[in-house]
Amino acid sequence: MAYINVAEWSSDQVTDWLKGLDNSMYHYVQSFTNNEVGGKQLLNIRPYELEQLGMLSIGHQEIVLEAVEYLKNFNYNLDKENLQFLALHVASASQSLSKQLKYSDQTKLETQILKDITRTVAALKPLIGWLDRVPFRGQKQFDELRTRIMQLGLEMATMAMRDRFSVKPVESICSTADKLGKIADYIIQDISDPMVLQPASLELVTLKKRESDLGFLIMPSLNGIHRIAEIKFNSPAHNSGKVEEGD
Repeated sequence: MAYINVAEWSSDQVTDWLKGLDNSMYHYVQSFTNNEVGGKQLLNIRPYELEQLGMLSIGHQEIVLEAVEYLKNFNYNLDKENLQFLALHVASASQSLSKQLKYSDQTKLETQILKDITRTVAALKPLIGWLDRVPFRGQKQFDELRTRIMQLGLEMATMAMRDRFSVKPVESICSTADKLGKIADYIIQDISDPMVLQPASLELVTLKKRESDLGFLIMPSLNGIHRIAEIKFNSPAHNSGKVEEGD
């Protein structure tokens, strides 16, 4: 398996990565270059540092910080992360949230509870992302799990946002957290498919470009990770035999 050490990225590699996040990031490329932001600094970057680099928009900061979290996960957990590993994160977050809710004020959602809800919903995203990819996508069992997890996550987020207008929001969110925990436990304990234990792998592919089009379309997925959505027949990507839809 290939390995990319993000901590050793040069400032040019960091700005190339930055450009790929969103068109709005082009405004900050020169500042990142002038300040020689490398991979090590990027992995540990904080909101106040982004402000010092001229990124004052909270929305733009959120784009970078969320992407950095994915980059950290890629850098540190690539050889460990699998479906069971992600389900364990969901189980832990859901069970913690459920316990907090059972001992909290039953009439309103406190600030700490809202933070825990956010953490739980965030834990769902990578799990859903994995279920939406090969080899799980297209298998009835995993498609149903993905749909159910998405439904429960949306319910939880909606109830948290409409706290003051919901009837018994604490009780409802606690019930949803328990359901998510049971689904996560099911993935961990009851699914016998060995692929749930198979971590992702990284392979570096060099395409020899005969023309401007390499022959593949990249689209962002639900959890912000870019994936190959389409490969054109007889293109450099197709002929390499090493690039597949879903990569």
